Amino acid sequence: MSANNRRMRRLVVQLLWEHGQSTKERVALLLAEHKSVRNIPSPHSLSALLSKNPQIISVGVEKVENSVGNSTNHLVYDVDRYLIRDNDDIIYTRSPTVMTPKQKKLAQKCSCGRIRVFPKFSPDMCLHCYRAPPEL
Repeated sequence: MSANNRRMRRLVVQLLWEHGQSTKERVALLLAEHKSVRNIPSPHSLSALLSKNPQIISVGVEKVENSVGNSTNHLVYDVDRYLIRDNDDIIYTRSPTVMTPKQKKLAQKCSCGRIRVFPKFSPDMCLHCYRAPPEL
């Protein structure tokens, strides 16, 4: 993955955290308004960035009408709010491909197999395991 895609994936998660649920068109507009983005990804690559990121989930469908009058369903994406409850939790849920070099040095392998930065309040397990619902 290129460095630009890493930055873009980190930025998309931050923008969704700040602005809430969005379609990929709205995410493209938010990226266009952001000062550090020079090239906005194409709709197909933006869709891939959103769907392949484990921090982002699809939360519904929005009907969008195009200029001709046809209506289509567009996925609505948001940050996994059950897992990420605070802005600081974003760092603890990043995959190694998106981490900064400093975060890669701090990352450890959890018993579940994920490589994550462990939170200070849970030094022996990742945030996914810490917030996982108890098995009955």
